[in-house]
Amino acid sequence: MYPPSSSMFASVRRYFDDPRVGDAVLVTIPTDTEGAEPVRLTAAEMHDALYGPGSDPQFAAAVWKEVLSTALSDLAPHGTGKLLVIWLALPRLTRTVHRVCTRLRADRSDVEAEMVLALLEELAAPEAASRLNDSSLIHAARTRAWRFARDGLRDLPSAQVERIAEDRARTASDGEADAMAEEGLDVRVDRPDGPDGLRTPLRFRVRPEHMRSGAFADTDGRTRDRSTRHGPREKRRSGRRVSTRPVRPARRRG
Repeated sequence: MYPPSSSMFASVRRYFDDPRVGDAVLVTIPTDTEGAEPVRLTAAEMHDALYGPGSDPQFAAAVWKEVLSTALSDLAPHGTGKLLVIWLALPRLTRTVHRVCTRLRADRSDVEAEMVLALLEELAAPEAASRLNDSSLIHAARTRAWRFARDGLRDLPSAQVERIAEDRARTASDGEADAMAEEGLDVRVDRPDGPDGLRTPLRFRVRPEHMRSGAFADTDGRTRDRSTRHGPREKRRSGRRVSTRPVRPARRRG
C-alpha cells in the first residue's frame, strides 16, 4: 500500500504509474554478451530489472549506470531523467523512512522530502559524473534523513504562546484589559544572521510571569523606565549566534 497522498514518494510513484509516462521513458542498456545488441528498456522494465524476482546483479549495475548517466545529461527543465532516478531509488529508501519515523518520531512527509533533496543535490554536485554511483546516492539520502530527524529532537515544543492567548482572553472577559496593558511587555525577536531563521522580526506582547525566571536584567540603571533585554540560548548547531530580544514595558493603548 502506498503512503498517504501528501507523501513525496507517493507523488513520484503516481507519476510513473501513468502508462503514458512509463512507456515514454526509454534508456538503452549495453550488454556484456559479445555480439549482443544493447537493450532499450521502459521505466517499468528497468524497475523489474532492479527489483524483480529474476534480477541479475550484473545487469542491475549496468541499468543503474545508464540511468545515472541519463539523469546527469538531462538538462531540460521538464526532463524526467532525475525523476527516474528518484523513482528507482524508492524501494531502497522506504524502509529507512519507516525506521526514522518510528524511532525518532519524525514526520514522514518531511523525511521523504529531505531524501529527495539529498538525491537532487548529489546529482547536481560537481564531478558527479565521475564519482556518483547508486550506492553513494542511496547512502547520501539515508544519512540526510537520519540527520534531519536527530536535529529535530533538539526543538522542544512549548505551549507558552497558547497560554498567553488564553490569559489575554480571560483577562479581557473579566474587564481587566487595561490593567494587562499596563503590566504587559512588548517583546521583539530580531532576525538572526545567516541564511536560515526568521525572515522578519517578530513582535508580540507577553506578561512578565510568562517569561523564564531570571530572563530580565536591567540594561541601564540610569534609565527611568525598566527597560530590559532577554537573551535566548545560543543554538547548539553550527555555532550560530542568535541576536538578543529587546523587551520593554508595553505602552497603554488608547
